[in-house]
Amino acid sequence: MAKKNVSRCSIPVRNKKELYVKIKNNSAAQKPRKLNMNAYDKDSVEKESLPIYLNDQLIKADTLKYGEEKIYKIEAANVKRKVVFETTQIKGGSGLTVSSKNKGAIHAEIGIK
Repeated sequence: MAKKNVSRCSIPVRNKKELYVKIKNNSAAQKPRKLNMNAYDKDSVEKESLPIYLNDQLIKADTLKYGEEKIYKIEAANVKRKVVFETTQIKGGSGLTVSSKNKGAIHAEIGIK
C-alpha cells in the first residue's frame, strides 16, 4: 500500500477575498511530488471545498518538480476567520513546512519536505 501523507495549515483571512499560497518542492529525495489539494472554511460544519486556482484554472491536484514553486489562489470571499489548506501526498514525503505571512501578496509559504 502506498504511503499517504495529509498535511493541513490554517491561514487567517483578514478581510481578504483571495488568499495566495506559495508551495515549493524542496524535498530531500529530489523527486517530483503529486499533491491533492483542498481548502475550506475552518468554521464550516460541512467543510465545503473552496475553489483553488493555478493560472486562472480551477484545480484539485498538481505535480511539482524538484525545486519548482507555484502560487495558488484560494477564493475566500465568504470566509470570516480562517481557511484550512489541506494537501495529500501519495508515495512519499514527510509532510509540509508552513510559514504564514501577514503582509504582501503571499499569505502562506509551504515547503514540501
